[in-house]
This record gives sequence, C-alpha cells and structure tokens, in this order.
Amino acid sequence: MKRSGFMLAGLAAGLVGCAPAGPVQRFDVLNDSSEPLRSRFNAMKGKVRVLMLVSPT
Repeated sequence: MKRSGFMLAGLAAGLVGCAPAGPVQRFDVLNDSSEPLRSRFNAMKGKVRVLMLVSPT
C-alpha cells in the first residue's frame, strides 16, 4: 500500500514539474508572403532567434 502511495506522489510531482514555466508563446502560420517573418526576425537583432521549419511527414 505504501509503495503505490509513493508512486502516486512521484507521478504527481513529475506532472507538476512538466507545466510551462512562463507564458505560452504563440506561433504564426505563414502564407506565400514571408515579409512579416523577415521583418520580425530582423527586428530582434542581438537576441537569440530560432527559425524552425516543421513538417508532419
């Protein structure tokens, strides 16, 4: 009985630790024009920037 209590407590602690640490960032879906992305990317000069191309396949 004690063993399942420890497992449940560990699972709960693990789930709490997986919560987002800050505000959720939004993601933009691009259309044929990439100018909004280009201007926002270039405006953040001096900060860490990441550009990811993601595909479901």
